[in-house]
Amino acid sequence: MKNQYFGDIGDYGKYGLLRFLADHGINIAVNWYLTPDDPSSHDGQKRSYLNNEKDRIFDPILYDCLRERCACGKQDVHSFEAAHMISNAVFYSKALPSAEPASERFDRTAARERWHRDALNACSSAELVFLDPDIGLKSGKPSASKDAGKYAYATEICDYYDRGQDVVYYSHRGRRTDEQWKAARSIMNEYRPDAALFCLTYHRGTQRSFVFMIHQKHFSKYRIIINGFLATAWKKDFTGE
Repeated sequence: MKNQYFGDIGDYGKYGLLRFLADHGINIAVNWYLTPDDPSSHDGQKRSYLNNEKDRIFDPILYDCLRERCACGKQDVHSFEAAHMISNAVFYSKALPSAEPASERFDRTAARERWHRDALNACSSAELVFLDPDIGLKSGKPSASKDAGKYAYATEICDYYDRGQDVVYYSHRGRRTDEQWKAARSIMNEYRPDAALFCLTYHRGTQRSFVFMIHQKHFSKYRIIINGFLATAWKKDFTGE
């Protein structure tokens, strides 16, 4: 997540989904996987929906909040946290260290591990942890690459899952073929084959997907809630995979 994305059409769908889950009894932690803004990128400028009252129908309270913050220049995750839009949520807003200068590969890897341990502590009280990396998920553990900050890693997700928490993470399909995309959203089955995986995709603007990794004993509860979500006005723009 970058603050420059805040309030765009993708955020509207993302927060709408999280709000619905929270309003139906799911206690949520949000790990932003926050990275610095990129001045050379035009990403995050898709906010014209905030001038279209027809889009307010999906979640009027959320819509008004995002419009007010964007109009006032408060386009950052801390502003959203302060608005209490996601009931009883906790947030981890520390920026990822991977974009920081590193004189040795070990330094960046160690900093990422410290960041992750802090995130685990901050998110420990939630039953569902939402991870919001810029691009999505990669197999294995974080590398020392500067680009590692664009991803969540399978080992990080396992740390949440193995202590009893369910996880949902953002994933960008990009130019993957259908087969490549199917493999990408099934990565966690290689690590925890007992988990129930399902995906919701938001089709406004760039395709954005949310991959759920749920303990089997919780699956029926989530299925009921997600079916309810897909019966709301959001069904126009969300589909299950």
